Amino acid sequence: MITVLGAGSIGCYVGGMLAADNTVTLIGRKSLVKALADGLTVTAMDGQSRHIYPLVTDDPSALSNATTILLCVKSADTAEAARLIKKHAPEDVPVISLQNGITNPDVLANTLGPDRVIAGMVGFNVVRQAPDHFIQTTDGEIILAPGGAKLCDALADTPIDAHCHDNMTGVQWSKLLMNLNNALNALSGLPLKTQLEDRDWRRVLATCIVEGLAVAKAEGIKLERLGKVHPRILPTLLRLPNVLFLRIAQSMLRIDPAARSSMADDYAAGRRPEVDWLNGHIVRQAEIHGIATPMNHLVTGMIHEAFANPARPRLGVVPVGGRIVP
Repeated sequence: MITVLGAGSIGCYVGGMLAADNTVTLIGRKSLVKALADGLTVTAMDGQSRHIYPLVTDDPSALSNATTILLCVKSADTAEAARLIKKHAPEDVPVISLQNGITNPDVLANTLGPDRVIAGMVGFNVVRQAPDHFIQTTDGEIILAPGGAKLCDALADTPIDAHCHDNMTGVQWSKLLMNLNNALNALSGLPLKTQLEDRDWRRVLATCIVEGLAVAKAEGIKLERLGKVHPRILPTLLRLPNVLFLRIAQSMLRIDPAARSSMADDYAAGRRPEVDWLNGHIVRQAEIHGIATPMNHLVTGMIHEAFANPARPRLGVVPVGGRIVP
């Protein structure tokens, strides 16, 4: 029994794809149980769709039947998820973290023990097009630590590319650098594709990544290439004039026109932001090494201010000359 704890967009999509050939349980909010009463549709980048009928519940005691747990909760909820797993799941069940950020596997290991925890990275975006329909909207793959080989085998029968990697710390850091755009996309109020086609926004992202690269270097991280571009090349690519960027970076722009970042979705849904585990993580680690990260510091503060607004009006920050003004 593959059990997805925290079945949001990523969890429903991955779990849905697996459910065609495996027994899958999705544990999510009460609203998810209602939305999937007549099944779940998942659509891959190539247009392949599957309509399946996984078990769906809001009761964490369903973890008792798990043989593999895919953890997809937000980073702020990882510690509580670990407590629920320890309480309800069999002691020998592996827990695979398919979450943003760097620290989640360590948080899980503190409660569950390091032998049960498998780090993972999801390199694509998923949009909830309808309450029961989830679509992969960008290219990408799932990468897992070597202990995740069985899940890779299961995913081989789906449209999702998956493989194991020995340097998951480098993989997670490389994804973190790209995820620094999550907050920028939320601030922009724009679809992801439109935002990345704007050179001023790309220049802001390039600055965030340069700051992150400095921190990764100070921490001795060996970064890994995800997709076609190594993270060290990204700032140069992002700063190119549109006439060059739009020609060279076509694969980066292979994005559903309606796609937005997960943080933009969280803002619209009234949920908490994950910025402290993304841009905020860069800021905290930079302070340890005495590195200045003014852009990530600014973005983190702007996100907290925006999310704290009870009205949550539509955002529409406009950068000028590659800079944003609070």
